[in-house]
Amino acid sequence: MKIITYGNPVLRKKAQKIKSIDKKIVDLVKKMFKTMDAGKVPGVGLAAPQVGVSIALFVYKVDDDKGVVINPVIVSKKGEEVKEEGCLSVPGVYGPVKRAEKIIVKGLNIKGKRFKLNLDGLKARVFQHETDHLNGIIFTDYIEKIEEFTVEEGYKLPEQLVERFKEK
Repeated sequence: MKIITYGNPVLRKKAQKIKSIDKKIVDLVKKMFKTMDAGKVPGVGLAAPQVGVSIALFVYKVDDDKGVVINPVIVSKKGEEVKEEGCLSVPGVYGPVKRAEKIIVKGLNIKGKRFKLNLDGLKARVFQHETDHLNGIIFTDYIEKIEEFTVEEGYKLPEQLVERFKEK
């Protein structure tokens, strides 16, 4: 399964809510976990639009906890924290992003059961980042100056991203 990179229009679309969880969804989730782990730098989260499927679903793996979140809604945000983020769809590029320190999120698990979680730390950040993907938002959208990006050796900023800063 290939990860879609910055510039592909699917990353800017609002993902469709999932009405029923069938075998296709379960198979997609399995492939997404494999894809997330397969890279040079394993990810902590992967949203369905990042693999070209515009549906409201993401998988995550933070420390010893992993799971699937379907139709997530962040119902509460508290505090602010700026930390460096990266994204499998913008490989080798990192930048500081201000996010809520604590969130409450509702959604469905892979069995269709509703849940509500109080999150903080890295898990809260991952859930916000992945939920953004489902709304057509990429972490780079939060960065105001091109100088704020850190680019690993062997990588470069995507051309469309460079163009965005030329317009300012």
